[in-house]
Amino acid sequence: MSDLMNLLLSSGGNSSLTEEQIVELHTQINNLFKGVKRVLFISYAQKKQKEYTNIIREKWWPLKDVELIGIEEFENPEEAIINSEGIYVGGGNTFLLTKKLQEKNLINSLRNIVMNGVPYMGVSAGTNIACPSMMTTNDMPVVMPKTFQTLGLINFQINTHYHEGNIWCKEGERFKMHRGETRAKRISEFHQFNDLPVLGLYEGSIIRWKDESGQLLIGNASIFIPNKALKKIVIGTIIDKNLNVL
Repeated sequence: MSDLMNLLLSSGGNSSLTEEQIVELHTQINNLFKGVKRVLFISYAQKKQKEYTNIIREKWWPLKDVELIGIEEFENPEEAIINSEGIYVGGGNTFLLTKKLQEKNLINSLRNIVMNGVPYMGVSAGTNIACPSMMTTNDMPVVMPKTFQTLGLINFQINTHYHEGNIWCKEGERFKMHRGETRAKRISEFHQFNDLPVLGLYEGSIIRWKDESGQLLIGNASIFIPNKALKKIVIGTIIDKNLNVL
Protein backbone atom coordinates (compact mmCIF):
# COMPACT_ATOMS: atom_id res chain seq x y z
CA MET A 1 0.00 0.00 0.00
CA SER A 2 1.26 3.47 -0.93
CA ASP A 3 1.51 6.17 1.72
CA LEU A 4 0.25 8.73 -0.82
CA MET A 5 -3.42 9.63 -0.92
CA ASN A 6 -5.12 7.82 -3.79
CA LEU A 7 -8.63 8.91 -4.77
CA LEU A 8 -11.07 8.32 -7.62
CA LEU A 9 -13.82 10.94 -7.45
CA SER A 10 -16.88 10.59 -9.68
CA SER A 11 -19.72 13.03 -10.18
CA GLY A 12 -22.11 10.11 -10.62
CA GLY A 13 -24.55 9.66 -13.47
CA ASN A 14 -22.48 6.80 -14.86
CA SER A 15 -25.52 5.40 -16.68
CA SER A 16 -25.13 8.34 -19.09
CA LEU A 17 -21.59 7.33 -20.09
CA THR A 18 -20.72 6.00 -23.54
CA GLU A 19 -19.37 2.46 -23.92
CA GLU A 20 -15.88 3.88 -24.38
CA GLN A 21 -16.19 5.94 -21.20
CA ILE A 22 -17.47 2.94 -19.24
CA VAL A 23 -14.40 0.96 -20.34
CA GLU A 24 -12.21 3.84 -19.13
CA LEU A 25 -14.11 4.03 -15.83
CA HIS A 26 -13.67 0.30 -15.21
CA THR A 27 -9.97 0.60 -16.07
CA GLN A 28 -9.55 3.37 -13.50
CA ILE A 29 -11.43 1.43 -10.82
CA ASN A 30 -9.17 -1.54 -11.51
CA ASN A 31 -6.08 0.68 -11.29
CA LEU A 32 -7.26 2.26 -8.04
CA PHE A 33 -7.85 -1.07 -6.31
CA LYS A 34 -4.95 -2.97 -7.86
CA GLY A 35 -3.71 -5.61 -5.40
CA VAL A 36 -6.77 -5.23 -3.17
CA LYS A 37 -8.81 -8.34 -2.34
CA ARG A 38 -11.75 -6.72 -0.53
CA VAL A 39 -13.31 -3.25 -0.77
CA LEU A 40 -15.52 -1.83 1.97
CA PHE A 41 -18.66 -0.24 0.53
CA ILE A 42 -20.08 2.58 2.65
CA SER A 43 -23.81 2.59 1.98
CA TYR A 44 -24.90 5.28 4.45
CA ALA A 45 -26.10 7.73 1.76
CA GLN A 46 -29.20 5.56 1.33
CA LYS A 47 -31.82 4.52 3.88
CA LYS A 48 -32.06 0.88 2.71
CA GLN A 49 -28.41 0.02 3.03
CA LYS A 50 -28.44 -3.73 2.39
CA GLU A 51 -30.56 -3.32 -0.73
CA TYR A 52 -28.26 -0.56 -1.95
CA THR A 53 -25.14 -2.65 -1.44
CA ASN A 54 -26.71 -5.57 -3.32
CA ILE A 55 -27.64 -3.35 -6.27
CA ILE A 56 -24.13 -1.90 -6.50
CA ARG A 57 -22.52 -5.33 -6.14
CA GLU A 58 -24.73 -7.01 -8.74
CA LYS A 59 -25.20 -4.22 -11.30
CA TRP A 60 -22.33 -1.73 -11.06
CA TRP A 61 -19.28 -3.38 -9.48
CA PRO A 62 -16.85 -4.29 -12.31
CA LEU A 63 -14.10 -6.14 -10.38
CA LYS A 64 -15.13 -9.79 -10.27
CA ASP A 65 -11.98 -10.84 -8.38
CA VAL A 66 -12.40 -8.17 -5.69
CA GLU A 67 -15.04 -8.70 -3.00
CA LEU A 68 -17.33 -5.75 -2.28
CA ILE A 69 -18.76 -5.91 1.23
CA GLY A 70 -21.20 -3.44 2.79
CA ILE A 71 -20.31 -1.65 6.00
CA GLU A 72 -23.79 -2.48 7.32
CA GLU A 73 -22.69 -6.13 7.58
CA PHE A 74 -20.24 -5.32 10.40
CA GLU A 75 -21.13 -5.01 14.07
CA ASN A 76 -18.22 -2.59 14.52
CA PRO A 77 -18.07 -0.22 11.52
CA GLU A 78 -15.05 1.67 12.84
CA GLU A 79 -13.06 -1.55 13.04
CA ALA A 80 -14.19 -2.40 9.51
CA ILE A 81 -12.86 0.95 8.26
CA ILE A 82 -9.56 0.71 10.13
CA ASN A 83 -8.91 -2.78 8.72
CA SER A 84 -10.09 -2.07 5.17
CA GLU A 85 -7.91 -2.47 2.08
CA GLY A 86 -10.03 -0.12 -0.01
CA ILE A 87 -13.02 2.19 0.43
CA TYR A 88 -15.96 2.88 -1.89
CA VAL A 89 -18.47 5.49 -0.70
CA GLY A 90 -21.68 5.35 -2.72
CA GLY A 91 -24.00 8.11 -3.82
CA GLY A 92 -27.34 9.19 -2.44
CA ASN A 93 -28.09 11.96 0.03
CA THR A 94 -25.03 13.80 1.33
CA PHE A 95 -26.83 15.05 4.45
CA LEU A 96 -27.77 11.49 5.38
CA LEU A 97 -24.28 10.15 4.62
CA THR A 98 -22.60 12.85 6.71
CA LYS A 99 -25.04 12.41 9.59
CA LYS A 100 -24.48 8.63 9.71
CA LEU A 101 -20.69 8.96 9.64
CA GLN A 102 -20.80 11.55 12.41
CA GLU A 103 -23.25 9.58 14.58
CA LYS A 104 -21.04 6.51 14.38
CA ASN A 105 -17.85 8.57 14.99
CA LEU A 106 -16.29 7.38 11.73
CA ILE A 107 -15.06 10.65 10.22
CA ASN A 108 -11.60 10.63 11.81
CA SER A 109 -10.96 6.93 11.20
CA LEU A 110 -12.00 7.22 7.57
CA ARG A 111 -9.91 10.34 7.01
CA ASN A 112 -6.84 8.80 8.64
CA ILE A 113 -6.76 5.58 6.63
CA VAL A 114 -7.30 7.37 3.32
CA MET A 115 -4.66 10.00 4.04
CA ASN A 116 -2.29 7.14 4.80
CA GLY A 117 -2.79 5.48 1.44
CA VAL A 118 -5.90 3.28 1.52
CA PRO A 119 -7.52 3.83 -1.92
CA TYR A 120 -10.82 5.71 -1.86
CA MET A 121 -13.54 5.82 -4.48
CA GLY A 122 -16.38 8.30 -4.09
CA VAL A 123 -19.48 8.64 -6.24
CA SER A 124 -21.67 11.75 -5.99
CA ALA A 125 -22.29 12.03 -2.21
CA GLY A 126 -19.12 9.99 -1.70
CA THR A 127 -17.25 12.64 -3.67
CA ASN A 128 -18.93 15.49 -1.80
CA ILE A 129 -17.65 14.26 1.57
CA ALA A 130 -14.06 14.13 0.30
CA CYS A 131 -14.21 17.95 0.40
CA PRO A 132 -13.59 20.15 3.46
CA SER A 133 -17.37 20.45 3.84
CA MET A 134 -20.58 19.26 2.21
CA MET A 135 -21.73 22.84 1.62
CA THR A 136 -21.71 22.61 -2.19
CA THR A 137 -24.00 19.58 -2.44
CA ASN A 138 -27.22 19.80 -4.46
CA ASP A 139 -29.09 17.48 -2.10
CA MET A 140 -32.22 18.22 -0.09
CA PRO A 141 -31.55 18.43 3.68
CA VAL A 142 -33.76 15.47 4.63
CA VAL A 143 -31.81 15.08 7.89
CA MET A 144 -29.47 17.38 9.81
CA PRO A 145 -25.84 16.44 10.55
CA LYS A 146 -24.01 17.83 13.57
CA THR A 147 -21.80 19.92 11.30
CA PHE A 148 -21.28 20.45 7.58
CA GLN A 149 -17.57 19.63 7.92
CA THR A 150 -16.58 16.39 6.21
CA LEU A 151 -13.36 14.50 5.44
CA GLY A 152 -11.21 17.29 4.01
CA LEU A 153 -9.18 14.91 1.83
CA ILE A 154 -8.84 17.68 -0.74
CA ASN A 155 -8.52 21.45 -0.23
CA PHE A 156 -11.39 22.54 -2.48
CA GLN A 157 -15.11 21.97 -2.84
CA ILE A 158 -16.79 19.91 -5.56
CA ASN A 159 -20.26 20.46 -6.97
CA THR A 160 -21.23 17.07 -8.40
CA HIS A 161 -23.71 16.71 -11.30
CA TYR A 162 -22.72 20.22 -12.40
CA HIS A 163 -24.20 21.53 -15.64
CA GLU A 164 -24.06 24.82 -17.48
CA GLY A 165 -26.96 27.15 -17.94
CA ASN A 166 -30.61 26.69 -17.18
CA ILE A 167 -32.73 23.56 -17.10
CA TRP A 168 -35.44 23.09 -19.72
CA CYS A 169 -38.49 21.10 -18.60
CA LYS A 170 -40.77 19.24 -20.99
CA GLU A 171 -44.46 20.02 -20.59
CA GLY A 172 -46.43 17.96 -23.09
CA GLU A 173 -44.69 18.54 -26.42
CA ARG A 174 -43.12 21.85 -25.38
CA PHE A 175 -39.95 22.68 -23.49
CA LYS A 176 -40.08 25.45 -20.93
CA MET A 177 -37.16 27.07 -19.14
CA HIS A 178 -37.00 26.36 -15.42
CA ARG A 179 -36.51 29.67 -13.62
CA GLY A 180 -34.53 28.32 -10.67
CA GLU A 181 -30.94 29.34 -10.09
CA THR A 182 -28.20 27.78 -12.20
CA ARG A 183 -25.41 25.79 -10.57
CA ALA A 184 -23.01 28.63 -11.36
CA LYS A 185 -25.32 31.04 -9.52
CA ARG A 186 -25.43 28.73 -6.49
CA ILE A 187 -21.65 28.52 -6.44
CA SER A 188 -21.39 32.32 -6.64
CA GLU A 189 -23.68 32.48 -3.58
CA PHE A 190 -21.33 30.10 -1.77
CA HIS A 191 -18.44 32.43 -2.61
CA GLN A 192 -20.21 35.40 -1.05
CA PHE A 193 -19.47 33.79 2.32
CA ASN A 194 -16.63 31.31 1.65
CA ASP A 195 -13.23 31.55 -0.04
CA LEU A 196 -12.66 27.90 -0.97
CA PRO A 197 -12.42 27.25 -4.72
CA VAL A 198 -15.08 24.99 -6.23
CA LEU A 199 -14.83 22.41 -9.00
CA GLY A 200 -18.05 21.95 -10.96
CA LEU A 201 -17.83 18.29 -11.98
CA TYR A 202 -20.12 17.51 -14.89
CA GLU A 203 -22.40 14.47 -14.99
CA GLY A 204 -20.35 11.29 -15.36
CA SER A 205 -17.02 13.11 -15.01
CA ILE A 206 -14.15 11.60 -13.01
CA ILE A 207 -11.05 12.96 -11.28
CA ARG A 208 -8.12 10.74 -10.29
CA TRP A 209 -6.39 12.36 -7.32
CA LYS A 210 -2.95 11.39 -6.03
CA ASP A 211 -1.57 13.18 -2.98
CA GLU A 212 -1.67 16.88 -3.96
CA SER A 213 -2.68 16.87 -7.64
CA GLY A 214 -5.36 15.34 -9.79
CA GLN A 215 -6.26 14.69 -13.41
CA LEU A 216 -9.61 14.87 -15.17
CA LEU A 217 -10.02 11.47 -16.83
CA ILE A 218 -13.61 11.47 -18.08
CA GLY A 219 -15.93 14.34 -18.99
CA ASN A 220 -15.59 18.05 -18.31
CA ALA A 221 -15.36 20.38 -15.34
CA SER A 222 -15.43 24.08 -14.50
CA ILE A 223 -13.23 25.84 -11.96
CA PHE A 224 -14.68 28.59 -9.76
CA ILE A 225 -12.20 30.70 -7.79
CA PRO A 226 -13.38 33.85 -5.97
CA ASN A 227 -12.70 37.06 -7.94
CA LYS A 228 -11.48 35.11 -10.99
CA ALA A 229 -13.16 34.24 -14.26
CA LEU A 230 -14.70 30.79 -14.60
CA LYS A 231 -12.28 28.34 -16.23
CA LYS A 232 -13.43 25.25 -18.13
CA ILE A 233 -11.16 22.21 -18.25
CA VAL A 234 -11.19 19.10 -20.41
CA ILE A 235 -9.99 15.50 -20.26
CA GLY A 236 -6.31 15.22 -19.40
CA THR A 237 -6.10 18.51 -17.49
CA ILE A 238 -4.01 18.31 -14.32
CA ILE A 239 -4.90 20.50 -11.34
CA ASP A 240 -3.27 21.19 -7.99
CA LYS A 241 -4.83 21.36 -4.53
CA ASN A 242 -5.86 24.99 -5.07
CA LEU A 243 -7.45 24.24 -8.48
CA ASN A 244 -4.61 25.84 -10.41
CA VAL A 245 -4.09 24.21 -13.80
CA LEU A 246 -0.62 22.67 -14.06
